[in-house]
Amino acid sequence: MNYKESTQILKEIKKAKKILVNCHRGPDSDSVGSALAMYGVLEDMGKDVSIVCPDEIPEDLKFLEKSSLIKKTDFEKFNFNDFDLFIILDSSTFGMASGYKELELPKITTVILDHHYTNLGYGTLNLVDSKVTSTSELLYLIFSDWGVSMNKNICEALLVGILGDTGVFQHNGVGSGTLQIAVDLINNGADKDKIILNMYKSVNFSTIKFWGKIIENMQKDKLERFVWSAVSNKDFLEFGGDKNAKEDAANMFFPIVKNTDFGIIMIETEIGKVSVSLRSRGSFDVSLIANEIGGGGHKAASGAKVEGLAFDKAVEKVLGACRKYAKKNLRRN
Repeated sequence: MNYKESTQILKEIKKAKKILVNCHRGPDSDSVGSALAMYGVLEDMGKDVSIVCPDEIPEDLKFLEKSSLIKKTDFEKFNFNDFDLFIILDSSTFGMASGYKELELPKITTVILDHHYTNLGYGTLNLVDSKVTSTSELLYLIFSDWGVSMNKNICEALLVGILGDTGVFQHNGVGSGTLQIAVDLINNGADKDKIILNMYKSVNFSTIKFWGKIIENMQKDKLERFVWSAVSNKDFLEFGGDKNAKEDAANMFFPIVKNTDFGIIMIETEIGKVSVSLRSRGSFDVSLIANEIGGGGHKAASGAKVEGLAFDKAVEKVLGACRKYAKKNLRRN
């Protein structure tokens, strides 16, 4: 048994007839992969399951079987009382799950399954393990506790989540246990080549041109050991307005610059709204910076949204937080 909580969670699932599962706002591969994997297991149990998400899922994840079942939903208007159980995945707060900072948790039984260390356990039942790389890895261990079979689609969804949240095994903290789980998922039908093709080798030409703009704007903060790039809304729209392009650029270009500890991208996706992505190059914990500016995430990869400020002021705010924690890191070392 990997987790003592697995038994009680399974009891709640068996009691429920209609179950709701979420993807969080700005859904990434772990959010979508874990939701589809949970859907598949619950469906095999004979449950009536729905998946809701505050935003559209990225195009590069729509190759996954049954991804069309994930419905963009306004959580403020949604009737949660139609369901017996709400399984909230990969969401350190209900604001992350719902897209609303002030929205109250629905008055139904909730199960929280997550790997973010900032998750304090806000549900009826909570299983939070910050030692695993992803919520998808967490679900693999829970499903093993339940003794359920994982078909090809479930394995593929879990592998998508693990690959995404580990940076294809590049992030610090990926150990042999994670790699063994990936091997088991592949041995049980997950098509690794199909996943890599769709997630990492199917980029629109306009997106590549936008990456060029991000790199053109890249600067190195020589004193504080990080690189950063900021792109205005005008330039963002000129290159097609692909919100997902920022995450890919952050993963590829910003953790690789020699003699730096981390990298950061700031994109003004709308006037007054700046989307921020941070990536660590080594052991530096970028989630500290993300938390400082109202976001969150992992030590190796985090994000935030800065709203209500002019573009230049938002960039100054983010860089101020970066320099604060970069200085602390320099003093420790």
